[in-house]
Amino acid sequence: MDDIITIVVMVVIGAFIGGLTNSIAIKMLFRPYEAKYIGKWKVPFTPGVIPKRRDQLAKQLGELVVKHLLTRESIELKLTEPELKQQVQRKLEKEWDRFMEKEQSVHQLAERYNLPVDDHQIKTVIADKVVDQLDWFLQENKKKPLKNWLASAVSDQDVDAAARLLRIKVMELLNKEETQEKMESIIKQYAASKGFLGNMVLSMFSSDELAVKIQRLVTEYLQSQDGAQWLKQAVAKEWEVLLDKELEIIEPFFAKADTQHVIKGLIIDNIPAEEWLDQPVQVYLTPFSNQIKEKVLPVLVEQLFVKLAEGVPSMLSQLGIEKMVEQQVASFPTARLEEIILSISRKEFKLITYLGALLGGFIGLFQAILFIVF
Repeated sequence: MDDIITIVVMVVIGAFIGGLTNSIAIKMLFRPYEAKYIGKWKVPFTPGVIPKRRDQLAKQLGELVVKHLLTRESIELKLTEPELKQQVQRKLEKEWDRFMEKEQSVHQLAERYNLPVDDHQIKTVIADKVVDQLDWFLQENKKKPLKNWLASAVSDQDVDAAARLLRIKVMELLNKEETQEKMESIIKQYAASKGFLGNMVLSMFSSDELAVKIQRLVTEYLQSQDGAQWLKQAVAKEWEVLLDKELEIIEPFFAKADTQHVIKGLIIDNIPAEEWLDQPVQVYLTPFSNQIKEKVLPVLVEQLFVKLAEGVPSMLSQLGIEKMVEQQVASFPTARLEEIILSISRKEFKLITYLGALLGGFIGLFQAILFIVF
């Protein structure tokens, strides 16, 4: 019975000493936080291992994060995961649907993001761009004939209509009183230039009679089928001649500052920029909403991940993650550092304590057996 009591006591004592020793050793990793002194004599093993080596630990953790955890390869591998891309794309699609459900005008969006939007400036920019594009078009195609663009745009019916309109306008012009007065003045000047022969003609017919006769003759001719056919053929012939001319015949007219000023003015006066800016953005985007979700957003996500993968080395270098981690860890209070480590390894530290107690118990058992045997 005495032997059993001896064994139990020695096992308990050994287990207690082993567990206590390991527990103290674990505590000495963190405690004390600062060095302790007796007078000028520094107490050994103070401060604890981690407080004493905190700067070195911070540096090692920084290197660990950069060289083994947050590496270029690990980030690139993460960026290539289809699941991550799908999550980002789904998030963008939800944000797009939420945006399309709202009704915000361009003006409202501009005010929200503090972007200056001026109606007149927009009109001016559009007008300048149109004029620049017209100038570029003329420069690029000035040696090409006009028929490349006008032949298909103007039909034979359009030419006939132009000839009929021209005939009507000419007859209206001939029948005006001012035209008759001008013709009388021309006849008088012509007769005066011919001397005696001209005066003899005027003695037989007055200038106003000749003017009226000429007006009547020309009007009757234009009203006749023959006159209409002649004018139609003349207009068609001139149109064909014009189509064969090169586009550069327009260039001198377009190059004038006054011409460009007129074109810009017409564009500025007729562009409803105010209405455009007051309309909800969704009005313009709705017809393309499905295409944007199905085609544009996936491309944007893909390009985003490509750019991120390409920029990882420079981003890591610029961020200085190693130094950042080192500074953060070095700035932690020792108590906070202890709390972090224990929150991760508390279970393991307990197991180490229990293991010490177990080993101490075995050692106590071995000593008790030796004590009894010998």
